[in-house]
Amino acid sequence: MKVTTEILENFVSDRMRYFQGSLDCNRSGIDNFENRRYKAAIDAGIRPHLDVSHKRPTDLDGLQTKGYGGHTSFEDNKQGSGKTYKEIFNKDSIKSSEFDDYEDFLNAVKNGFDPRLKDISGGVGSEGGFLLAEQFAEKIVDITIEDSIVMPRAKLYGLKKGKGRTMRIPCFVDEDHSTAGIAGIEAVWTGEKVQKTKTDPIFRSLGMQVNKLVCYSVSSDELIQESGISLNEIIGNAFKKSILFKTDYVFLQGTGTGMPLGVLNSPALLVQPAESGQTASTINYDNIVGMFSKLAPASFKNAIWVASISALPQMMKLSIEVGLAGDTIKVLQEDKGTFRLLGKECIFTEKLPALGSEGCLLLADFSAYAVLLKEGIKLESSIHEGFRNDLTSFRMILNVDGQTTINKPTTLLDGSTIVSQFVALGAVE
Repeated sequence: MKVTTEILENFVSDRMRYFQGSLDCNRSGIDNFENRRYKAAIDAGIRPHLDVSHKRPTDLDGLQTKGYGGHTSFEDNKQGSGKTYKEIFNKDSIKSSEFDDYEDFLNAVKNGFDPRLKDISGGVGSEGGFLLAEQFAEKIVDITIEDSIVMPRAKLYGLKKGKGRTMRIPCFVDEDHSTAGIAGIEAVWTGEKVQKTKTDPIFRSLGMQVNKLVCYSVSSDELIQESGISLNEIIGNAFKKSILFKTDYVFLQGTGTGMPLGVLNSPALLVQPAESGQTASTINYDNIVGMFSKLAPASFKNAIWVASISALPQMMKLSIEVGLAGDTIKVLQEDKGTFRLLGKECIFTEKLPALGSEGCLLLADFSAYAVLLKEGIKLESSIHEGFRNDLTSFRMILNVDGQTTINKPTTLLDGSTIVSQFVALGAVE
């Protein structure tokens, strides 16, 4: 079996579960005979960070076995594999509420005095803020994940209610294959009765802290009453679209200050410079090939292209000559609404910089991006601000964080080729 960085991460997750006392600790096959050397090397790297009982991690990443307190543990949260609300927050079922539907819930929040509404402490809300009923929170999260560019391809972690705002995740430091092997694990051929070479995997602690995303909207009471359009259609759908857009945008372009750190601002990003003499605000075939050559080989399977919508007209006209008869083929292929570039899916969006700016074209393996979601979405309403105009204000609050799981590009075995899971086209000015 070819051991990639992703497989090694799964190996480490299983050994973390083992040291936390879980019986479910062989999802990756780490206990299989052929992986015994990796198991021994990973254990050697983890053990110095265990407490005296050797049952739980201490300074490595702050993750502790359930029942010990402290930071949130992986046993209380999913391992970045969940793609639905239930999987992310490790729920077998979702509690039903006393509300008939989402429309009924929105109207109750709007009115503000409904005993079915519960605030964070469990009482009847008196300040206009209420936790979204779980069955409705599930739908919002699932729709956001499904329609997002980043989230369905990223590693998703859930932070349960009452577990604070932070979570620490162990990640490999996988920076130089020419000197340290893969993630510091050096596989060496040895003969019988020959002393084995000692290797220690290199870990780093990825600290994540959820940031507050507030979506705000105002509705006209008169318009809703006279039009017959439901509050859900006006407010509910608007909030879903807003959450989807804002989260995707920051996962791509976020600064990391008061918001997630986007891929384009990550230290792991590699930039493919424009060609010498290239016309401003253009994309050519050499740009595309150059970007692909900088993609980490292990990411060939998962990577996709993301392009600014402003680049679409030019990319659709881009072609290369084949053969000697002057025939051409289009570089960007389309089939039933799905675009492909060099065989990889290409998604066009307004969430990237405009054509000609750095990052207008991105090649990304989002399995190297982590998203942390806090359980519980809060919905608030107020009539005070627009009382004279018969307006009701709504705002929805979601807590989320995101950042790359790698902190710099990787030097390959030849000692000179540098690659990354994230490659962007530089500015073409």
